[in-house]
Amino acid sequence: MPAEREDFPIARVAALARLRLSPSEEALYQAQIAQILKFVGQVAAAVDAPEDSRGADRAPVIERSDEVKPSLPAEAALANAPDTAGATRLIRVPKVIG
Repeated sequence: MPAEREDFPIARVAALARLRLSPSEEALYQAQIAQILKFVGQVAAAVDAPEDSRGADRAPVIERSDEVKPSLPAEAALANAPDTAGATRLIRVPKVIG
């Protein structure tokens, strides 16, 4: 990461955010972004962070296999429903939007 970056596209970002900036505001924000990027570069250099965002010292992710297991019976799932649609096993809810 470069220590300073003077070419950050402040005008483009402002246009995408639909902001109108005066030339003095653009200069102010450009200077602030340059300071932020410089600080981030210093932190990255001090930390010596690995490229992998998970970190090199973490254990690999072990995924479990998919297993078919019995699920909740439909009758138990519908037991507390306010209004069931009979044999179709659907739940009727009141209309919210008119």
